[in-house]
Amino acid sequence: MRRVILLWSALTVLMLGLFLPLWAQEIPLTNDNYDHFRPQWSPDGNWIVYDKWDATGWSQIYKVSSAGGAEFPLTSDNYDHDLPQWSPNGNWIVYQKYDATGWSQIYKVPSGGGAETALTSDSYWHYNPQWSPDGNWVVYWKEDATYFWQIYKVPSGGGAETALTSDSYNHCSPQWSPDGNWVVYWKEDATYFWQIYKVPSAGGAETSLTSDNYDHDVPQWSPNGNWIVYQKYDATGWPQIYKVPSAGGAETALTSDTYCHYYPQWSPDGNWIVYEKQDATFYYHIYRIPSVGGIETGLTSDNYDHDVPQWSPNGNWIVYQKYDTTDYWQIYKVPSGVGIEEGETEIRQEATGISVYPNPFSKVTSISYCVAAQEQRVTLKVYDITGKLVKTLVDERREPGYYVCIWDGIDDAGEKVSTGIYFMRFKAGDYHEARKLLIVK
Repeated sequence: MRRVILLWSALTVLMLGLFLPLWAQEIPLTNDNYDHFRPQWSPDGNWIVYDKWDATGWSQIYKVSSAGGAEFPLTSDNYDHDLPQWSPNGNWIVYQKYDATGWSQIYKVPSGGGAETALTSDSYWHYNPQWSPDGNWVVYWKEDATYFWQIYKVPSGGGAETALTSDSYNHCSPQWSPDGNWVVYWKEDATYFWQIYKVPSAGGAETSLTSDNYDHDVPQWSPNGNWIVYQKYDATGWPQIYKVPSAGGAETALTSDTYCHYYPQWSPDGNWIVYEKQDATFYYHIYRIPSVGGIETGLTSDNYDHDVPQWSPNGNWIVYQKYDTTDYWQIYKVPSGVGIEEGETEIRQEATGISVYPNPFSKVTSISYCVAAQEQRVTLKVYDITGKLVKTLVDERREPGYYVCIWDGIDDAGEKVSTGIYFMRFKAGDYHEARKLLIVK
């Protein structure tokens, strides 16, 4: 009898875990009486680095296991250290430090602990360092002799700085393209608004990607390098999430409601954008939206602010800072709802696979799938419990890559399907997979 009770308890816990909203599954990674800011995942997904105002009275660089546990300080002197970023190989952390020069300089420290190394040391402000994809360079913005903020780079092993911009406008928040050939940033140009620009990382002419009478900022490259996502203060009067082709072209609005949207970040597979949104709760919460546009999904929903979300390398988790019951900013993570499920990694790499979220659903659900190796015919169809075809979502040839399909519960006849159990059948080449769907009202 005891074994039956234990088994039933375990199943109950499992089912509660499956049907709890994502915000109920938030996990705190820090919990002391200090503020923690700007968390960043390590390339292998095992660590989170951040800056923390600790007992020294200064902002220091810390890391914590992404599974939770003790924090480890990487700096501990009487200067502020901010905006840490992992090197591509995970061996170093780069950041800005307000040091004995009286200015903010670019530094790095071994991710396993050790001595700091200054990469800059002149009498100017240096901000927001970012590693190049090959790890050989660090790009940042610097208020230099022009008295404007310019984009610079410096060898990550140390050496002379190189200016990538030099005109009479301010340039901020540079980000490397995935192939390392370009740097994107926002620039206050002759329009008198902040626009999205890019410049060759080897040096050369700037290219404007936006040019209207609205401010655009915090640009981020898509993983395949084809798009730039950013926040734009548009005609709605609120900051919205937009994207623009990195080669130039028309902007696309991904959000358009009467709330503030900030800090968009691409998922590792490029199918989703995560961001923070000040929603109807009047607090900032973590949201995601398909990168092709569609329905927003809130990942948090309590009465606390959540800021600066970042995807885990496998796409399973979002890490962020949250001002919680401790009355300090702590580091948290929450399931993304769209990552690779445990045990699916091998099948995703070798063949194809689907992920459905939410499930059960009442209005819409998102189906993510992968086409591997080569172009092949893909079909994605929904059937009822009698085996009758309800909806054909996909029936065409697809190139290798990741795709997202949104189903709103409308059948091929244009009618809303009834509450109940349905089956989704996915086929790509020789690969077959089926998933059960539950529609609830």
